Amino acid sequence: MSPAEIVIETVREVLKENGHDPVPLTPATNLLQQTPLDSMGLAVVVLRLEEKTGKDPFAAGFRLFQTVEELAALYEP
Repeated sequence: MSPAEIVIETVREVLKENGHDPVPLTPATNLLQQTPLDSMGLAVVVLRLEEKTGKDPFAAGFRLFQTVEELAALYEP
């Protein structure tokens, strides 16, 4: 599974857990503007990605991202 697919899967899981209907997600989807995620939901997504990938791209500090693709790039091998 590619990093983008892992991000999309994780976003869908978090949205479902928070009672939101599914939304279309593509690599270009802006996570805070085009989904019902709020900053707390996005933080949960990042924590889940760390659990799933074993990587913490934020260990040295916050890294800016807006889209699925930008977040996925942080988890590239």
